[in-house]
Amino acid sequence: MTDETRQDRRQGPFDFKSLFGHLHASDTGPTGVPNEGQPGAEEERCRRMAEEVQWEAPIYANNILRPCRGEIEFPPCRPVELPQLRPRVYVFWGASQCDCIEGDDTEIMTVLVYNPYSNVTLSNVEINRITVVNADGTPVPNLPDGSPAIQLVPRGVHCFGTVLPCRFAFRQFVLRLRGAPPGPYRILIQGICFEVCLHRLVDECVMFDVCRD
Repeated sequence: MTDETRQDRRQGPFDFKSLFGHLHASDTGPTGVPNEGQPGAEEERCRRMAEEVQWEAPIYANNILRPCRGEIEFPPCRPVELPQLRPRVYVFWGASQCDCIEGDDTEIMTVLVYNPYSNVTLSNVEINRITVVNADGTPVPNLPDGSPAIQLVPRGVHCFGTVLPCRFAFRQFVLRLRGAPPGPYRILIQGICFEVCLHRLVDECVMFDVCRD
């Protein structure tokens, strides 16, 4: 974008559709619209329908107030670089401190999701799959009769809903062992999906001049 083009976009009359339409960024494909049936397709249709209705009414504006922060700038639409925000997941178990997971045992496990951020809400939090494997990541062998030596019930989906700032939510599953050989194992908690709602408070200001009568 040249300096001349930037200057032209600061002068009226302003057409919002042409002024901001070129700034839209999307990675959904050449047209920027998800195909029918793809995730986000219905949301995209609603958004575009709302934009069409809004743009049907012409906006007559020839001037723009100068921001107090400095010169007018219309930044391009691009992904924001956020830190790796994620919930903390913990698993608790045991009726007493002396409890032990034995080769033939049934334990109630509590999986807890904790939101460690004071200004972020985690929405639609879910764990899609929980499985148990050997310490090296290989599957746990079945018993001679073909039944699983270690079983988790249910394996998923575990839905936690909205986890507010500095709050937690928990769900339970059963760890069932039937003749599992002694040794270390791992519980894999996979497909932790969530939405991040960032809470911010900012201020802006614009300036104007009063002309002589």
